[in-house]
Amino acid sequence: MKRFRQPAGGGSVRRSLVLHAAAFLVTLAACPVCPSRSLARGLTVMLAEPPRSMDPADQNATATRSILAPFYESLVRQDADGSIRPWLATAWSVSPDGMAWIFALRPGIVFHDGTPCDADAVVASLRRLLDPGAALAGAGAFRATIASVRRQGASVVITLIHPYADLLSLLSITQAAIVSPLAAARGTLGRHADGTGPFMFVDWQDGAHVGARANPRYWGAPPALTRIEWVWSSEPSVTNMALQTGDADAVMPLAPVFAGLYASGQPAAARAVIHGGRGAAQFWAALNTTLPPLDDARVRRALGLAIDRQALVAGLLHGYGRPACHALTPDIAGSEPCAPGQDRADPAAARALLQQAGLARGFSVTVVVQEPEEPIAEALQAMWRRIGVTLRIRRQEAGVWVQSAFAGPADKARQDIGMVLTSWSAPFIADLQLRPLYASASAAPAGANLGFYRNREIDAAIDRAARTGDPAARARDYAAIQDRLARDAPILPLYVQDNLYGVRQGLDGVQSLPDGEIAVTSARWAAP
Repeated sequence: MKRFRQPAGGGSVRRSLVLHAAAFLVTLAACPVCPSRSLARGLTVMLAEPPRSMDPADQNATATRSILAPFYESLVRQDADGSIRPWLATAWSVSPDGMAWIFALRPGIVFHDGTPCDADAVVASLRRLLDPGAALAGAGAFRATIASVRRQGASVVITLIHPYADLLSLLSITQAAIVSPLAAARGTLGRHADGTGPFMFVDWQDGAHVGARANPRYWGAPPALTRIEWVWSSEPSVTNMALQTGDADAVMPLAPVFAGLYASGQPAAARAVIHGGRGAAQFWAALNTTLPPLDDARVRRALGLAIDRQALVAGLLHGYGRPACHALTPDIAGSEPCAPGQDRADPAAARALLQQAGLARGFSVTVVVQEPEEPIAEALQAMWRRIGVTLRIRRQEAGVWVQSAFAGPADKARQDIGMVLTSWSAPFIADLQLRPLYASASAAPAGANLGFYRNREIDAAIDRAARTGDPAARARDYAAIQDRLARDAPILPLYVQDNLYGVRQGLDGVQSLPDGEIAVTSARWAAP
C-alpha cells in the first residue's frame, strides 16, 4: 500500500548533485554510453523521499517499501499482475470454513544475523504484528483480521477472526515480512534491517543514503549486484539530473515533464531509458464532512462535478495516467470506470447543486498540501473559481502536514481545514483501498479517513464484501459501495498516476510494481 508521500530532507544529495553536475557532463560528452562510473557491479537508486524505518511493520510508505524489499521476505509474494506465489512458504491450505490457514515453510532459511527462520521465528514475527502493545504503524489490518498464530510441527497455522478473502494478498505486503526475532527482541529493527532477503543491511545515514550488500548465504538465486545504495531528493529536477549525469543508475519516480527528454533521438536517450506502467496510486481530495458547508453532500458533489479530470491528467501528468471517478482503482476487480463525460467538468450542474444548497454565491475553503501536491491544488483552485468557490492553499512541511491531515474534527475545525490532498494505493486489494479511507472506524486520528465520513451501511457493506469468497457476490457489493460513495462524495477521486521510472543504459531487470515500488533485486548490468 502506498501511503502518504513525504518530502525528503535530501539537502546534501541535492548540493552534491549541483556541485558535480558540470564535471559529469564533461565526462559524458566523451563517453556518452558508459554504463556506470565506479559501481561496476553495484547500483545507486534515487527516490523521492527518505525511508521512515528499517522495520517493515512500522511504516506505510511506498519509498520505504522500495528500500526494504531487498532485505525482507514474506510467506507469499504477489507478482506485478496480482498473482500469488510461494516465498518463505512453499504451500498452504485452508479449512472449509475459511478460518484456519496452514503454511508449510521452506526449510534451511536463516536470517541475516545467522538465526534460523523456522516455524518458531515466523510465529514470533507474526505475533509481533498482532501485539496491541507494539506501536507498529502498519499492523492495523492484521490485528483486525488475524486472531492467532501458532506452530504446528514445521508449519504455521493462522486462525482468523472472520473469513477474509484477501488473506494471501494481505500476507504478501511488506508489513507482513518475516523479521528476525532476535533483532526484534533487541529493539534494533527501526534502524537496522534484519530479514532473509538477498541483500543485507550495511548502514543508514540520515539525509544521505541507505547501503546494502549481497547476502552470501541467500537461499535463492544469488543477486547479480554486489551492492545497492539508496539516495533521495524531493525535487524532480534533481532526480532527472541524477539520471542524466550518472549520480543515480535508476530513479523512481521520474516526473512526466522530463519524459520527452529521453525520446528516441534525443541526447539523453543515449544515457538512459524511461519505462512506464500502469500504477495503482490514486490521488484524491478528502473533504471534511463535519465542517460546513462540506457537511452537505450536494456541496461535495458540486465540487466533484466542477473538476476536469482529463485536464488534470493532460496538464499535470502529460498523459501518464487516467482520470479517476470512483473509489476503487482500475487494477482491482469490480472497479467502476468513469461514465461517458464524467471525467470532464460540468460547471452548470455544479452551480445548480450549489444553488440547491443555498450557496449560489459560492464559498471559501482551505486545503492543506505538501509540496508535490501543490500543483493539483492550484489546478483545482482555477477550476472551482468558475463556480464561485475560493480554494485557499496552505502548503505545509511534511511533519506539520501529517499533524494537520490526521487531526481530529475539533482540531480541523479550529484550524479551518476543509480539505486534504494526498494519494493512496493498495494494489489488487479492494478492502485495503476502501476500509482505511471510508470506514467509520478509520476516521482520523485513528486512520486515514481524513474527512470523518461515517456511514453504517457502507461499514457493513465493506465488511460483507471482505468476508465473502464468492467473486460475483463481492463484485455486486463493490459496485453498490462505489455508487453510494459517489453520491455521498466524502472523497473526490482525481486520477490514477502511471509509474514512470528511468534506468541507465545497460541496466536490465529493474521493475516497477503497481503501487509505485521499484524492484531492483533482480537487476544486472549488461556485459561491457
